[in-house]
Amino acid sequence: MPKPLFMKLVAVCAIGFFCVLLGCVYSISSHDHVFLLLSLLIGLCSLIRFISLYQMIRFHRYLTIEGQCKKREPAMFKKTVQVLLLTEDGREYRFTLDKNVKILQGHHYRLYFRIPDSKENLTDVSNAFHAFLGAEEITSVASAKSSDSP
Repeated sequence: MPKPLFMKLVAVCAIGFFCVLLGCVYSISSHDHVFLLLSLLIGLCSLIRFISLYQMIRFHRYLTIEGQCKKREPAMFKKTVQVLLLTEDGREYRFTLDKNVKILQGHHYRLYFRIPDSKENLTDVSNAFHAFLGAEEITSVASAKSSDSP
């Protein structure tokens, strides 16, 4: 299981668990039945999200793109960044990501995207803002290229 996807699973599980735990403790101590119901509902929704993410990861229903980040440009007045990724076979991918995603220009990355349910082109990740699952830096590619050059 890829580390970024595993971390996403852990985060969803932890959020759901702590919402239920703290919500139940508070609602029992304050005798608030509505708060208890809402806490349990958040826990149920987190469980459903956890199961759907786990099934997606288990059956490899995600798209993986590996390449070098050639360009990273922040969008004006938006909380997004435009990324140009060049793969080993020479294909270029341009897509929009959140500014919080730490992708540096010149580094090699493996990006994970959710495969859309509709019959859209699976290699078109230009509108991948909502389908983005995670990224990890590939250090073995960078170190292999630096050792090959004199």
